[in-house]
Amino acid sequence: MGTEDAFYNREFKKGLKSERSKGGDELFKVRDGVFDRATLMTLYDLIKAERLGTVEGIVSTGKEANIFWGYTPDKKEVAVKIYRVAATTFRNMWQYLVQDPRFKRLNRQHRQIIYNWTKREYKNLMRVEDVVPVPKPYFVRNNVIVMDFLGKDGVAFPQLREVGPPNPERDFETLVRHMRSMYRQGIVHADLSEYNILVGEEKLYLIDFSQGTVLENPMAEEYLARDVENIIRFFRKFIKTPEPDAVLARIRGTTNE
Repeated sequence: MGTEDAFYNREFKKGLKSERSKGGDELFKVRDGVFDRATLMTLYDLIKAERLGTVEGIVSTGKEANIFWGYTPDKKEVAVKIYRVAATTFRNMWQYLVQDPRFKRLNRQHRQIIYNWTKREYKNLMRVEDVVPVPKPYFVRNNVIVMDFLGKDGVAFPQLREVGPPNPERDFETLVRHMRSMYRQGIVHADLSEYNILVGEEKLYLIDFSQGTVLENPMAEEYLARDVENIIRFFRKFIKTPEPDAVLARIRGTTNE
């Protein structure tokens, strides 16, 4: 039995039975299918180096990645985001990456694109973590990012789409300020919507920064306009919102409002 097989049996298979009873066959298939050998060895290396303690249950699944929760060796709760090497959105990843001037010399080998996509999210989180509420990134390796867990005991904070804004007027203004703060840091989220905003106990958190890009990207302004339109569309269900051009002017700093 190889090192990765022994690691899989020791750290992951022991939890499959309980997860299957909680979530049915789908969770079983997701967890059993996401850990290719290279990913297992990445996790094994992180645990061996005492960067990560344990990986516990699954939190969410998506087209590109699965989110697990776990603990550091000192028992701090963390989110472990694992991008699937067989991601169905590979072509979109490539198209977004080649637009980003930070990734000029791209190897188009499938696994390397996934690794660069993962690194991109980590870079974006590092750049904005001091100016807007995001999960604090701890480290990245290959297709794995470890970051703060936004929730408690393996239960993540709900998405904005699920629970709605606690205070619509205040929350809309907060999100506009967050977009402006990111813009000043030279970053556009590029996928901001009610799906990528979590409602915490005291604040809204922005997540899923893999599509985020720098202002030097020729498509950055178009992505910013799309983010603004998404937020306005959602909040129009609750309040009277300003026009997109007015919000964009505030974000870009071309108005004193």
